[in-house]
Amino acid sequence: MSISKLCKGAGLSALAIAGPAAATALAPFVLHTPGAVEIKFSGYLARSGDSSGGPGTREASFGAGYMTSIHELGNPANQLWHTGQDNQNISFMMYGAADSAVLPVPGSPAHQVYGAGCTHAAFGCDGKIHLDFYLDKLTGGTNPGFGLGGIKASQRQGFNHLGGITDGTLLMRWEFVPGLAPSAPGGAPATLFQQLSGVTSPSSGFGSYLARCAGGPACRYFASGMQQSGADFYGTSTMTSILALSAIGQNGWSTRLSDPVVAQVALPLPASSSLLALGAGAMVLVRRRRQRV
Repeated sequence: MSISKLCKGAGLSALAIAGPAAATALAPFVLHTPGAVEIKFSGYLARSGDSSGGPGTREASFGAGYMTSIHELGNPANQLWHTGQDNQNISFMMYGAADSAVLPVPGSPAHQVYGAGCTHAAFGCDGKIHLDFYLDKLTGGTNPGFGLGGIKASQRQGFNHLGGITDGTLLMRWEFVPGLAPSAPGGAPATLFQQLSGVTSPSSGFGSYLARCAGGPACRYFASGMQQSGADFYGTSTMTSILALSAIGQNGWSTRLSDPVVAQVALPLPASSSLLALGAGAMVLVRRRRQRV
């Protein structure tokens, strides 16, 4: 058995994460309390340069921002993590969202937008909507704000990269999954459902989605609390229009994004307990083999 498989099976909990530009390692990202939690983060959205060419294939928009806290569901005073704890900062990048269908709401100027992962291979799409979180230093790190002189939407340097915000260590990678959002009429299952005030940016409205933790060291804390498509997270988002003449708007961001996400924390077994369990299991196997000889 390889060392990596042994460690995974043992549920070892030691975690030291360092950003590439950090002189010293960051304190470990640790959640101590199991149970239902709410993850809060906020940021901004921009139209993608890949948005032309028809729905369902090209990315329509992307977003970036910062996680602010993780607290007990229904009890914001009981915080499991917050910005600044252990000098930590968690940024995010959302990418890959394509508009499968956009339908008007009868008797209203609003539109229902059915979203799924873009499939434009030349742009790097893989058919999934992604939400990646990165761990970095709050002080001495490289994460600027969104105002003038801060992060500009035009600085995006790749499909899943934005200079100055995604340069930390990957903490966890989410993938949106079907099961909550309704399917677009005559189309594939949607993984993001939104109702927006208009079909072009900036626009306001709300959205909802399910996601699973697909990679990164923090995935070990989150168990599936919802038995729908194996989802680990249930998110609802609020979008608010930004004036183009504002400091944020001048940087190319058109919509403010706020997300509370409900999840379930399941703490991994302590390393010592896991190793003892493995050792006991190994001793049983040895005894059985000796008895057969």
